[in-house]
Amino acid sequence: MLSSDPKTPSTGSKFAVFVLIGAIVLLTLLLRFPGKPAQLVASHWLYLPLEAPLAVLLLLLLRGKSFAFNAARWLMIGFLSLLLLLRLGDLISRTAFGRAFNPIAEWHLVTQGWSLTAKTLGKAEALGLAAGGVLLLVLIAVFLYRGLGRLAHLSKPSHKRALIASVAVAAIGAGMMGLEKHHKKNYHVGMVSFDELKSRIEYTHKKIKDQAEFTELLASDPIADSAPRFAALQGRDVIILYVESYGRTSIDSEQFAEVADARLKSVEAEILGAGLSVKSAWIDSPIRGGRSWLAHATVASGLPLTDHARFDRLITSDRKSLPVLFSEAGWETAVLLPVVKGVKWVEGEWYKVDRFYDRDALEYQGEGFGYVTMPDQYTLTRFENNVRGTAERPLMAHIGMMDSHAPWGPLPIHQSWDDIGDGSVFDGTQRHGDRHSWAKPAPVRIAYGKSIDQTLKLVGEYLARFADDALFIVVGDHQPASVIDGWAPSAEVPMHVVSADAELLERLPSLNFNDGMRPAEKSPALPMQSVRGMLATVFEEPLPNASAQNSVSVNTFETSEN
Repeated sequence: MLSSDPKTPSTGSKFAVFVLIGAIVLLTLLLRFPGKPAQLVASHWLYLPLEAPLAVLLLLLLRGKSFAFNAARWLMIGFLSLLLLLRLGDLISRTAFGRAFNPIAEWHLVTQGWSLTAKTLGKAEALGLAAGGVLLLVLIAVFLYRGLGRLAHLSKPSHKRALIASVAVAAIGAGMMGLEKHHKKNYHVGMVSFDELKSRIEYTHKKIKDQAEFTELLASDPIADSAPRFAALQGRDVIILYVESYGRTSIDSEQFAEVADARLKSVEAEILGAGLSVKSAWIDSPIRGGRSWLAHATVASGLPLTDHARFDRLITSDRKSLPVLFSEAGWETAVLLPVVKGVKWVEGEWYKVDRFYDRDALEYQGEGFGYVTMPDQYTLTRFENNVRGTAERPLMAHIGMMDSHAPWGPLPIHQSWDDIGDGSVFDGTQRHGDRHSWAKPAPVRIAYGKSIDQTLKLVGEYLARFADDALFIVVGDHQPASVIDGWAPSAEVPMHVVSADAELLERLPSLNFNDGMRPAEKSPALPMQSVRGMLATVFEEPLPNASAQNSVSVNTFETSEN
């Protein structure tokens, strides 16, 4: 029973009892809030976190000590709130990227997530969603604080019974934990927050160790020390097209395979008909689901950028980027990233390119496509007319293509290349598809497949029309998020190398590359960090004969790039 108190219902109030029981149940559930998508099942909740009865026991023992009792409640609620936010971050990060959230180095992803949500749902809807989330957290905190506060107002008999019950539940749970270790069975009881704290400390230690190891990798760069001249590419433009979310899933997953096979054959026929040659390979990306800038920087640095902590360390180092190596060999350099808008391109100080084009610099006059600021067809047209067309020396360029970026809707309708102009042709009517809720995966998957198919078609048209004698590298940045086809067994992405000079492509390692637009199913993947070394090695000097060319392997240029 509850005792009388001017701030609480009178003795015997059923409402007061309901609130107290509800608070204890909520406390128990919050301790079990999942941090992994696989835990979003009913069986996950059939578990007793021992912290719940111990927390109730502590508050019962502090009865009559007002300051200590209130302080304990605040500490519990603060701990639970932090735990809830961290697990929510883990849940989102694992769903999007396939790994836990790293609060030490990835707070910037909060702003990235906000931008994507605002562009997908609309700013008003996103604000409403955020406000609703904050309100829910506040209501949970208030309910817990008030509900657990009822423990201070229990009558003496009720207080005694509650003490006995809390001690009994805690003791039984501890005993079951002991039996688990002895019998090696799961009795669904444990100290969940203790285990999680231990795990997070170990994870933090691992990240600190990783930073030390990455610093050692940064200190050695034989590729840059050799001052590559890219002799076989002299006089040619070298252009890298990064295709967003273009992963192996889009080619060999059952739901996309038939359409992808037809599209790759169509693109291959188109570029071969334009007098071009193509070879393809699988590339093992260091990331999944998002954070494309890490893939770009992996190629540019020759080091695996597996997380943002490594990225931050890289861009403050003096390691030479791939554009810098080309610049020192005589090329003009440029980067086009239409997704960058309204903020400084912080890594620009490390890339050190001659020209950088963000959304504003590209001067797009059409309507945006949600998170996708402008169609790739406009970006490529602008590149040809205003960047490649005005270069005074051979150009080395890196272009981020966005049509296939999440949330995959709406998508642009392709126009005649001669009609693109300033982009105003995309006036809001030249689009198809809608915004999609990821709560219903089927339409999202269909839209993703369409976006990749449409992008590959565009790339084929572009290469056939504009390739000339340049060397083009078309590469995916990462596999799509798990909403598309779960987490694929690998992080592999396709790479296509296109040139009008077939002999150039014969320099590529035959172990990894094969003729055509479709990489061989069982060919070994080339680590993405090896691309920098590959370009600086196989195109450095003429190889003496075909047999020597075919003997080139990934080990030739991987030794310093892993």
